[in-house]
Amino acid sequence: MQVRPYSLRGSPGKSRPLRCPATLCRLTIMGRQDRDVRISLQTLRVLEAFLENPTDQLAGADVHKRSGLASGTLYPILLRLESAGWFVSRWEVIDPSSAGRPRRRLYRLTSSGLARASEVFASLGRGVPA
Repeated sequence: MQVRPYSLRGSPGKSRPLRCPATLCRLTIMGRQDRDVRISLQTLRVLEAFLENPTDQLAGADVHKRSGLASGTLYPILLRLESAGWFVSRWEVIDPSSAGRPRRRLYRLTSSGLARASEVFASLGRGVPA
């Protein structure tokens, strides 16, 4: 993909190049390692959805059903927890045309994510949801 510089007129007779920011995609922008996770009520609801059965792999739609969060809230939380190492994700291995639906991205708690989630719920005095 060719990135063309644009001109922005600062003062009369002068122009400075305006560059497009880095391409937005899962790997370059959202994949940065961020170990500090902000624990909000919505983050707790996502973690509870996974702690019902910690070994399950859940698609975003499954987490949506369990947590009741809107996709605009849910997916940024999933990405933030994944970049912090609490989750790992992978694309479902199916043939979309034979399944009659698009592939889903499956998320799974890591062992360190499970330990951290347990610590969070313990610090709240709630324990790990059963």
